[in-house]
Amino acid sequence: MALRLLGTGLGLWAVAALAFSAPPAIAQPKVALQRLIPQESLRRPVHVAELPDGSGTLVVVEQAGRILRFRRDAQRAAGVALDHRPAVSTAGNEEGLLSVACHPRFAAHPYFYVYYSAAAPRRTVVARFRYDGLRRAADPASERVLLEVSQPYPNHKGGQLAFGPDGFLYIGLGDGGSAGDPHGNGQNRGTLLGKILRIDVDREQPPLRYAIPADNPFRDTAGARAEIWAYGLRNPWRFSFDRQTGALYAGDVGQDDWEEIDRIVK
Repeated sequence: MALRLLGTGLGLWAVAALAFSAPPAIAQPKVALQRLIPQESLRRPVHVAELPDGSGTLVVVEQAGRILRFRRDAQRAAGVALDHRPAVSTAGNEEGLLSVACHPRFAAHPYFYVYYSAAAPRRTVVARFRYDGLRRAADPASERVLLEVSQPYPNHKGGQLAFGPDGFLYIGLGDGGSAGDPHGNGQNRGTLLGKILRIDVDREQPPLRYAIPADNPFRDTAGARAEIWAYGLRNPWRFSFDRQTGALYAGDVGQDDWEEIDRIVK
């Protein structure tokens, strides 16, 4: 953020201080890469998660609409955990099946939550599927749609699902696409586009197929969607929670010159 202060006295002093005062040495962690799955075993993989059943199984999302199962260090898929290609639209390069999240209490609630694009009309779908441990696959017929959001353009779909340390499901939605957010969705709290949402999938508040957590910031704000946790985003393609602090960090797509890594706060 200091680069954004270059035009101010504070920014100039900050740069001068960095230029003439060496920062203290910080021990860096050792990082190494290990190849788990050969490239030829996958077609446009976009997300990976570990199946929380103690088996060490990885589930890998392919954009076209499949979720494959892999054992660590396997050379080929152990099986198909979900094939939802008939319902998934990949008409736009940024559309498709974009992520999967497993319920944090998977033994008691064996559900896949997925985020995908659908057509006619163009929309984003967040849905739940029941995972059969004996078949090691989710049944496409078990789909329960939790949320659908109309989409004006084929890009900026966001696409991340993740359960937070609080047990709630967080959903990243882009501003709906085109360039420059022509509909002003990012700053409009009356739409779900350009937001990170937070919902409770263990309860329902009809007609919703989920519940609104009591401490969501706009739960009682007139004209605002109660699902919103944070707004003002462009296309939060991926986000994750710090395992030590619980802080939420998102990679938000820029335009032409800049990309962002943001700390997301309520």
